[in-house]
Amino acid sequence: MQSIAIIMAKPKLTLADIAKMTGVSTSTVSRALNDSPLINDETKQRIQSIARDHNYQIHLGARNFRLKKSFIVAVVIPIETSDAATLTNPFILEFIGSVGCELRNNGYDLLLIQDRTISERYLRSGLVDGFIQLGHGDYPNLNSVPEDVPLAVWGPPFPGQKYCTVGIDNWALSREAVEHLLRLGRRRIALITTHDHVKATTEAANRLQGYQEALRTAGLPLDPALVVSTDWNPAAGVGATQQLLRQAPDADAIFVSSGDAMALVVMETLRELSRSIPEDVAIVGFDNSSVGETGAVPLTTVSQEIRGLGAKLLVESLMQLIDGKKAATQVIEGKIIVRRSCGAAL
Repeated sequence: MQSIAIIMAKPKLTLADIAKMTGVSTSTVSRALNDSPLINDETKQRIQSIARDHNYQIHLGARNFRLKKSFIVAVVIPIETSDAATLTNPFILEFIGSVGCELRNNGYDLLLIQDRTISERYLRSGLVDGFIQLGHGDYPNLNSVPEDVPLAVWGPPFPGQKYCTVGIDNWALSREAVEHLLRLGRRRIALITTHDHVKATTEAANRLQGYQEALRTAGLPLDPALVVSTDWNPAAGVGATQQLLRQAPDADAIFVSSGDAMALVVMETLRELSRSIPEDVAIVGFDNSSVGETGAVPLTTVSQEIRGLGAKLLVESLMQLIDGKKAATQVIEGKIIVRRSCGAAL
C-alpha cells in the first residue's frame, strides 16, 4: 500500500510571536518593521532579521483593524483648493516636509488636505487618526471640532481656544527683529504685512503689535505711511514695495513680516528701483525658509524653528492625543538669523 506523506503548513508568524522571540513589546516590533528611528539599530536589525527568516510581512489592513487605527494623519493647509501659489510657498512646503518626516518617524503617513475647514467627511470617517493644521487665528470653527478628535495646530495660543497649539511668540520675535534694526541705526523702519493683521487673533496682528511696541519703546512715532498690507501671495510684494516707496520714500529698513518669499520679491523690486541692500534699505524677513540662505544678499530673518523642534513637538503633541492623553499648548523659542540683508553681517 502506497504511503501518503502529509505536509503540515507552517503556522504563520504573528507580531506577538516576534515580540516573544525578541523579548520586546509588539509596539516595538511594529516600529522596527516600519524602520522607525525611535528603535535602536541593534534591536531593529534583530527584529527585521527574524521577520525576513520567517517571510513575515505586515498586513496593514489587519493591523489597522486590530488596533482601530489608520496610521494616517491629515495635515490641513487652510487655503482654497485652487490657491496653488500659496501652497508652493517655501515655508508651507518646509512645514509639510518637516511634519511629514516626524510623522514617518512615528510610523504614520501624511494625507494633505487643502481646505479652509476640517470637513465632516474626515472627522468621523476613520480615514485618519488625527489632524495637524497650519495656522488657526482666522478659523474659529476649530473650536467646534469634537474634543475626542485629536487635533494639534501650528500657531501661537489665542484666548478661548479649546485645542492644543504649538508655535512661537510672534509678538516678541517681531519686536526683537525691529529692535535689531534699531540697534543698527535704522530709524524709518517700514512693515509689509498681510491684510489679516486687522483681526486681533492672527499671527499678522501679533507681528504688527511687536513692530509697534519696538518703535514706541524707542520713542519713535507710529507712522501709518510706513505700514503696507497686501495679499499673502509673494508676487504681491512688487506692488507693496512700490506703494511703500510712494508713501515713505525715506524708509531705510523694511520688516517683511509676511514671510521670506515675499521678502525676496521686495528685495528684487528695490534693486530694480535702484535701491541697494542693505546700504540704502535693510531687510528682515520671517520664517527662515531655505530660499533666503543663498543669493547675492542672504536674507536676515525670524526663524520659527519648524524644521527642528517645532515639527517634533507638534507631532509629539498629536501622538499624545491619539493615545488618549492630554497635550499642553506650548510656546517655543524662535530666533533671529542674522545675514547680510540687514547690514550687520557684511
